[in-house]
Amino acid sequence: MSSQNGMSKIRKPLALAAAASAAITMAAVAAPAQAAEQAVNGVTLTWGLNLESGAGAFQPGACNFLSAGKAGNSGSSRAWTQEDGFYKAVEGNVSILKDGPNSTSIAPTWDTKCQTGSGSAVSPIGTTNVSNNKVVLSQGSGNVDPVTGEATISWEGSFTSVFYSGLTYWTATDPVLNVKADGSATLKATGSGYQADMNDASTWVPIAPQTITLANLKGVTVDADGFSVSPEYKEVEAPAGLSQVKEGANWGSFPADFVEFQGKTGTQSYWYSSGGSADARKVATPLSVDWDIVDAELPSEPEAPEDSDSKDVEVDVTVPEKETEPSEPGVFKWSIADLTANLGAATQNAAGFTANGALPTITVNDGREVSGGWSLDGKATDFTDGSNAFGAKALGWTPAGAGTTGVVSLGAAVAPATGNGLSATAPLASATGASEAVLNTGIQLLAPAEAAAGNYSSTLTITAIQK
Repeated sequence: MSSQNGMSKIRKPLALAAAASAAITMAAVAAPAQAAEQAVNGVTLTWGLNLESGAGAFQPGACNFLSAGKAGNSGSSRAWTQEDGFYKAVEGNVSILKDGPNSTSIAPTWDTKCQTGSGSAVSPIGTTNVSNNKVVLSQGSGNVDPVTGEATISWEGSFTSVFYSGLTYWTATDPVLNVKADGSATLKATGSGYQADMNDASTWVPIAPQTITLANLKGVTVDADGFSVSPEYKEVEAPAGLSQVKEGANWGSFPADFVEFQGKTGTQSYWYSSGGSADARKVATPLSVDWDIVDAELPSEPEAPEDSDSKDVEVDVTVPEKETEPSEPGVFKWSIADLTANLGAATQNAAGFTANGALPTITVNDGREVSGGWSLDGKATDFTDGSNAFGAKALGWTPAGAGTTGVVSLGAAVAPATGNGLSATAPLASATGASEAVLNTGIQLLAPAEAAAGNYSSTLTITAIQK
């Protein structure tokens, strides 16, 4: 079913059950009308900067990690100790998440901040043995306008990026996001820290606070739920005078003023391609911003003239359950291997009730000769069992799978019970042209500790958009 803007949506609700399955329905729907500028509160920003920010360092026992809040002054270029009290997983509106076991996301501790999801030490080699830690800034506020595509959101709080276990670190405070009508955006903050030299511990001078650009974004779509996008990095040129390597799949740079700022912290070469083995980890990771426009006033439909005559035409569509054959020229197809996912029995811990599972395999084949790409996203309903219920934010996911290289991108992980979870629409995967993808996505549940015992179920609606 196509709309006038050349895009089409097809949604497939997927039943989720904590201990029981539920019936499934399928429907084809058109995109809803959008509202004008709306004030938003409780906005969540989730970002890991890059994989290098959670990798091992080329010094025995040292690693890179993110910390909530603004760290204190260590007095010299030295490794942090637990007794310093600098490291925090939570401070105010800022928290840190990292990979946990079985594709979960967990809050790190001093002892686990430098571990992979399997519990091994992070490594300075490759892109897989990293902590994948992320900063989560909550309670942002501002205005969004789905009609013009513009938005301005600000957060209160700080986070600190630490390299070599504390030999050098810097802080970003009170980030501000500005989105323009053309889909471009900037994320800026006040940067501070200490001028350092990891080879000379005597170099330690406070850096005067200054505004820096954390990320430049393109292709941002402002809708009722937020967005997820990878910041500009690949094929971005670093400031003049640096020995940037401009070849290979991962060459690029963080924003110029950000890289110049890092020249003072002693970590400048970790934010642009310098030809070293760490270049693949320097690429900016996906950034997501989640908001929820509630009770938006939609544009009213014009009234028909008194002498007009109208007739209703019922429109039906059939969506195939499963098609896994190779793509055909001129055809966009997608399928879900099953329409149920069972999380089994949840396990109680200090945070609440946890459970892990996986969505059925999703296959996408876009063989259209002229394709603008596609996207898949998902949104869950609250978990219910009779009169008992808990919110859909308790559900999260970790997009995974493979697709056409350079065309298909996976969405960012959504941590359960953090921000909006999957109660707000979250991207699963997207493509920029004709492509194929097979997606295997882990799902995680963190139900509140006060949830009553029962067999709860939710419906996760997966929406495919052809562009």
